[in-house]
Amino acid sequence: MKKAELPRLLLAGFLLILLLPGCASQPPARESSPAVSGERIQIDSMDTSPRDGKLVFLGVAGIRSRRQESIDIALEDAARRVAIFKEVTGQFSTNLALGGRLLDYRAETNTSLYYDSAYSNYVEALEFDEDSDVFESENAIFVRVRYPGSLHINFRPSPPGAGSRPSWVDNPPETIGEYTAGVGYADRRHAHRDTITMSYENAIFSIIRSFSAVAQSQSIDYRGDGFFDVSSTIRQQLDARGRLNEFYVLETWTNPSDKTVWTLAIAKGSAF
Repeated sequence: MKKAELPRLLLAGFLLILLLPGCASQPPARESSPAVSGERIQIDSMDTSPRDGKLVFLGVAGIRSRRQESIDIALEDAARRVAIFKEVTGQFSTNLALGGRLLDYRAETNTSLYYDSAYSNYVEALEFDEDSDVFESENAIFVRVRYPGSLHINFRPSPPGAGSRPSWVDNPPETIGEYTAGVGYADRRHAHRDTITMSYENAIFSIIRSFSAVAQSQSIDYRGDGFFDVSSTIRQQLDARGRLNEFYVLETWTNPSDKTVWTLAIAKGSAF
């Protein structure tokens, strides 16, 4: 292999990891979603597909000393997801500098999201039953809410207890019905709620990248006085910007073995 080819091969591998969700280890059998308020259990699959003519959103918060305070924060998080469902604008940028020497690389990623900052106004429109829609898992409290609306999709969530991760983790769909689909992934954070939020937001950027990513690259070669004194640097930039409507999470899966989180979502969008 020529020395100059090494940076290009490493770059190709980096972009493949960036644009496609990774693979996680095979998990044990999954348990179904809970229906007992305040019960501390282990769950890995959360189905939020539309049902009974209404949209389903999942709010999450950390455990506070007062349980009602945790519920209120989780409700605001669910309201934020309603605001994002109506419209969200996102920007994604990654800059990579890759040299010819081993471990000679630098990478920086910047992201931003813009949506209705007055999302707390949606809290009063949320419906939930505290006896069946509030539960605790992984040191976080979840509130499952319903909001008026519908989506024209035909989606079947992963069956509980199947003993394997959902098929969309390894084979992410490009579309579901008339919507663009995307999968968000997040490594384990200190707090499980942060891992879920990161995976949720990465699903937004996954969809935006699918239709608006623009890549630019630059290669710089250096040659010194010696015969073998040759090196090269590749600089790669990937930018994506877009506006999404009806961004909606269909299913969230937590890998029981390492607590990484995967999110399957859909949206209608356009670049700008």
